[in-house]
Amino acid sequence: MILMYLKDALSVVLLIVIIFYGEVLLTLKTLIIPDIHTRYDIAELIIDKVKPDKTVFLGDYLDAFDDSIEIMQQTCNWLHESLKNPDRIHLLGNHDLSYMKPDYRCSGFSEGKLFALNTTKLDLTKLQHFTYVGDWLCTHSGLSYDFYKAYNPMGLNPSYYIHALEREPELRHRLYQCSPSRGGRDAHSGIVWCDYGEFIDIPGTKQIFGHTLGELRETENHICLDTGLHYYAVHQGNNIVTKKTPEKFFSI
Repeated sequence: MILMYLKDALSVVLLIVIIFYGEVLLTLKTLIIPDIHTRYDIAELIIDKVKPDKTVFLGDYLDAFDDSIEIMQQTCNWLHESLKNPDRIHLLGNHDLSYMKPDYRCSGFSEGKLFALNTTKLDLTKLQHFTYVGDWLCTHSGLSYDFYKAYNPMGLNPSYYIHALEREPELRHRLYQCSPSRGGRDAHSGIVWCDYGEFIDIPGTKQIFGHTLGELRETENHICLDTGLHYYAVHQGNNIVTKKTPEKFFSI
């Protein structure tokens, strides 16, 4: 009899825990910020406005057309501090990779800025390749179907597939592949170099990414958010909405 009561009590407690965490997940607000290219000041204004529980950055913190050694150093110091925040997830972009691996240099890179980075405490290896927000896969430039099928003989789902590549040093380079559309030589671009013009949806996988600057591009299956920070996205419950950044943020 006592065991039966204990079993019933445990079931009730378990049900309360499930309901509680279910409600927490439904109310959790996640902010998704695209390529900032040194404009961390605008990113912080957006965070202050939205007041999210979590923030996901889609990569490309470094390099801008009008940046300088001083701006590079300031951005690196900001990113170093931002990486300490447990409520923030920072993804890797091609402009960040450019300062990690000589074989992947891209426009905007300079030896002077690399030297500036090395005078700070920033560790770019702490940047992540991907994350999920709800059922949306987040990467810097998108996981395109052609790349996914070409190098996925085992038919792994997208998250297992990326994880399998990133944990094996001899395979990780595939994630950084760059096709001729972005000046590379590879047949297909990986998750930091895929241009929006070559991106193909993976059936059953919703994605959010940046990388290709332009107007907001939003479909049922993907959102390309790289708009020069003029748009960001907010995920809460089962919904995701894109929102326009206040113009005043660009002149503060």
